[in-house]
Amino acid sequence: MNASKTLRNGLLLVAGLWAGQVLAWGQQGTALVGELAQRQLDADAKAEAARLLGLIKQSEFSVVANWAGSLDQNAQTKDLWEKTKNERLVIYKADDCQYQPPRDCPDGVCTVAAIERNRATLADPKAPNQARLMALLFLIHHVADASSPLNNSFKDDKGGYDFPVKAGGRTYNLRKTWDDFLLSAAQLDVKAYADKLQKDLPAVDSSSPAAWSQQACRIVRDGDIYPKAVSTRKLPTKQYDDDDGDFDSAAKNMEYNRTGKDYSRGDKLMSDSGDKRDGNTINASYMKKFVPVAEQQVELASVRLAQLLNDALVAGRPAP
Repeated sequence: MNASKTLRNGLLLVAGLWAGQVLAWGQQGTALVGELAQRQLDADAKAEAARLLGLIKQSEFSVVANWAGSLDQNAQTKDLWEKTKNERLVIYKADDCQYQPPRDCPDGVCTVAAIERNRATLADPKAPNQARLMALLFLIHHVADASSPLNNSFKDDKGGYDFPVKAGGRTYNLRKTWDDFLLSAAQLDVKAYADKLQKDLPAVDSSSPAAWSQQACRIVRDGDIYPKAVSTRKLPTKQYDDDDGDFDSAAKNMEYNRTGKDYSRGDKLMSDSGDKRDGNTINASYMKKFVPVAEQQVELASVRLAQLLNDALVAGRPAP
């Protein structure tokens, strides 16, 4: 199968999963980064992005933003997933949060190196259209990854997956809290959420992917995002039926969040005082502190991505 069909099939899968679902930091956050960045593109960069996305009959960054993170869900893209799955992280070997490639990115397998490689491809006017398109898709996802704290961590817990917390009377892992609860608290779809965040975007802080990763790592180190772990290290072995493991799109189209008494998405947690009987560690206090942090990182990622694409998309345009 040629590269164009592989890309198209993968994107059709993503579009299908997107419809009707409540998406999260991993998905909603990445889509927000893409949506906001596309709004910030210069006219020339926007035109070149539209030309490349047109090759797969797409037009919106928010729709294609999660392609790189969904490659494992399609048999035709699983080989590419195996080659790129570890490029979504920087695993620091020390809490200094100082990116050192030989130590923190062995063999060039990490987000920072992946961004640099894909930026070079996108900015190369001699690169084939399909290679530049794929680079664009990876960049949207990886710049979001480089700005996500738990993707840039020195903790020995697989990016929060092995750190148990309690929310709404249930035990989750910290990664699920950040992936599923923080940004869902606003109860906004991607377009409406982008409208809100676009009103106060920060200035670009750096053009260096290493600096972006280091900034995210410092949030893990200094920002108290790790609450007190619940007493047991036992984590759920399966998704709850009313959490993201339920892909009943029709039901999720009917209401943004379930209202069952045991359902503990972000909006419900915003009013959870952390009853001592439940031992909740993710409650209203935690949510109110870290929802703005998650939003800040989305905003930063979007301005970083827009600056990168404004340069690389135009530099790599084929000669007329």
